Amino acid sequence: MKSMKKSLLHVAFAALLLVGCAQNEITDISPDAAPPVGFKVFTDAQTRGLITNGGASSVNATGIQSTGFGVFAYYTGQSTWASAAANTAPNFMYNQKVAYSASEWGYTPVKYWPNTEGDKISFFAYAPHSTTTKSGIDITPTTTSTKGAPTMRFTLQTAPADMVDLVATNATQTGDDKTIDVEKKTSKVSFKLKHVLTRASFKAKLDASLTATAQTHVIVTGMRILGTEKRDATNTGNSVAANAASKFYSAATYQWSDGTWASVPAPTVQAAPYELKAIMPLASKTDISAKYTTQGIELPQAGTEIALLNTNQYLFLIPPHDATTPTGITAPTDVRMQIDYDILTVDASLAEGHSVTSATATVSLPNGTLKRASAYNFTFTVGLEKVQVSASVEDWATETGVYVPSADATNVATIITAIGTLNTAKGNDKNCNYFVINCTGGSYGSINLASATVTNFKSGDRIELNFTSAPGISGITLPTGWKADKTTLSVVGKIILKKD
Repeated sequence: MKSMKKSLLHVAFAALLLVGCAQNEITDISPDAAPPVGFKVFTDAQTRGLITNGGASSVNATGIQSTGFGVFAYYTGQSTWASAAANTAPNFMYNQKVAYSASEWGYTPVKYWPNTEGDKISFFAYAPHSTTTKSGIDITPTTTSTKGAPTMRFTLQTAPADMVDLVATNATQTGDDKTIDVEKKTSKVSFKLKHVLTRASFKAKLDASLTATAQTHVIVTGMRILGTEKRDATNTGNSVAANAASKFYSAATYQWSDGTWASVPAPTVQAAPYELKAIMPLASKTDISAKYTTQGIELPQAGTEIALLNTNQYLFLIPPHDATTPTGITAPTDVRMQIDYDILTVDASLAEGHSVTSATATVSLPNGTLKRASAYNFTFTVGLEKVQVSASVEDWATETGVYVPSADATNVATIITAIGTLNTAKGNDKNCNYFVINCTGGSYGSINLASATVTNFKSGDRIELNFTSAPGISGITLPTGWKADKTTLSVVGKIILKKD
C-alpha cells in the first residue's frame, strides 16, 4: 500500500444524540481544516447516559466521561474496505482513546485526512474504551500489525453491579452514519454508537390466590440466572438447579462487520448460577416479626408490582441468539431463572412469633425476549402453586429520560418564532441536538427562515419540521450555515434542517 499523503485537514470528534438528549451516542469525525481538533460528548447523569450501571465503586460507575470511547481506523488508499480488509491492519488509528478532561474531549496524536482524491479510511468505534479485559472487553486486532476486520470478545462482569452497557458502530451503517470507505470531504462523518447487548429489569407481584394480610407476608429473598452446573450460593452444594441446555452466555464475540454476535468463535455458556442478591434492595424485616432475621423484599397486595433490582440497576446481557434480524430467546431452556421467597405468618402463640415456609421457583424467560438492542421488564407473579413470569418491552431511551424539545407553528412567521424558542432551549441544555416543530395549517408556499435566531445551535444540530397536513412548500431559504434534506414538499411529511 502506498504511503499516506497528509493535508491540513484535521480529524475531530464530537458526540451527539440523534433523537433526544439522552439516547444512543453519535460521535462525529470532522475533516474541517479551520478549527482546532476538538471533542465533545453529550451525556447526562450515569443513569441517563450511554454507559449505565449501578455500582458506585465500579470501573465504569461514572459513565463514558470516565472511560472514554475507542476508535480503530484503517487506511486503504484507493481500495474499498471490502476488497482490502483481509490484508489491512489498523494503520490509521489503533484503539485510539478519546478522553474527557477539563470539560473537553481530546486525543493524541492528532491525525490528518489523506489529501489524494479517492483515498479511503474505514472507522470502527465502541464505548466504553478498554485497554485490558477489566471492563470485559477484549479487542481483536491485538496489535497494530494484525490484519483483518476488528472484533470484540465481550465478557460479563462477575459482579452484576459492574455490568457494562456496550455500544458500538457497525460496517452496515449508511447515509450520515456511514463509517466505511470514507473519503475526504467538507461535511462531517458520523459515528452512531448503538446498544449491542440486551437489557433486563425485574419486578414481582402477588397473584390474587396469595393475598398478603396483616398476618401473612410474602418476602422475596434472592434471585439468580441458572448456569449449566448445579450449585448453591456458595458454589459447594447442589441446592440450585442446573440448566444443561442454557444459552445464558458469559462471553461472546461482537462482529463490527454486521453488528451481530458471532456463532464462530462459539460463545461461552455460563457454568455457575449468576447470583443477583448484590443488586437487590434487600432489607431487614424485623418490623414484621422480631425474630425473622432474613433480609428480603416484601410483596404488597395482589396486583401491585415492586422492583427486585436497585434503583437504576439493570442487567446487560448477551443475546441468546442473534442475526441481522435479532431473535433473542427461542426455547424455554435458553435462559432460566430462580426466585427465592418466604411465606411468613405472624403468630404470637409460637416461640419465634411467626411461622415461615421457604420456596424456590424456577421459571423460563419468555420466547422472543432478550433481543439485541431491546430492553425488557420481566414480572414474576407469585401464586399459591407456582410462579409465572411475563415480559414487556421497554423503550431503552424512555427509561433514560429522553427529552426532545418541541414547539408548534401554523405559518412561516410562527416557524421563525418556534426556532427562536428552540434556540433558547438549546442554550439552556447543550446536551440536546434534535428539535421538533409541529407545523399545522394550509399551504406554506416559499418559506424564508433566514431571519430566525439560531445563535445557540452547534454543528450537527437538527430541527425537524413536521408537517401534519399537505404544506405545499415550493422552496426554502435558511439561515447561513444551515441546509435542508429537501427544499420542496407537497404532501404530509418532514423536512430536516441541519447546522453545518
